[in-house]
Amino acid sequence: MKKLAMGCAVVLGLGAAGVAAASWYAYHKVSSTFAGFAQLGTLPELERSVRKQGPYTPPRSGEPSPEQLGRLLQVQQSVRDRLGARAQEIEVRYRKLLAKKEATAVDAPELLSAYRDLAAAYMDAKRAQVDALNRAGFSLEEYRWTRSQVYGALGMPLMDLDVAGIITDVKQGRQPTMPAYQMTVGPTGSPAVQKLVEPHRKTLSDNAGLAFFGL
Repeated sequence: MKKLAMGCAVVLGLGAAGVAAASWYAYHKVSSTFAGFAQLGTLPELERSVRKQGPYTPPRSGEPSPEQLGRLLQVQQSVRDRLGARAQEIEVRYRKLLAKKEATAVDAPELLSAYRDLAAAYMDAKRAQVDALNRAGFSLEEYRWTRSQVYGALGMPLMDLDVAGIITDVKQGRQPTMPAYQMTVGPTGSPAVQKLVEPHRKTLSDNAGLAFFGL
């Protein structure tokens, strides 16, 4: 896991020549990969159907509330209910990616290939997520922030790749920012947040694969 974190740190250091070359390679691989992503092509439009849009300003405490945690769990449960047995497909991919010894910019096409291979289940899960976000009054920004804080407090790795943004960039002929994800290796957060999420560790751990893929 330490190597994985180090790899992500290398990715974020885009000033290095090696990483720049890897990003160039990743972009061209990603462009060709997305050429056949018909099912994922509507993802940007789907995310725009979340009723609550715009940036989210976290509370001054920097801590998610019990109410936000509850809504997060509700959204994840809605996604699991929609996926049924297919949730296991996402979990298997999650475990395989974490098992890699290193993660660099060159690995971005592999991560995106996982989205391609899981496209049907992923889009179904995304539709369930959007419906649940609207019921819960979550914006994507607030949901992502809450998810990041919760999984950080548990010390679970989290990559949140902006697939919709990458699809939009590729469609419009722009070079996407590669890769657009965050990596959390913890535990992080205050003792209060860690105490808040600990009773839900098993449920959140069971949903870690979904969270890893932005669900």
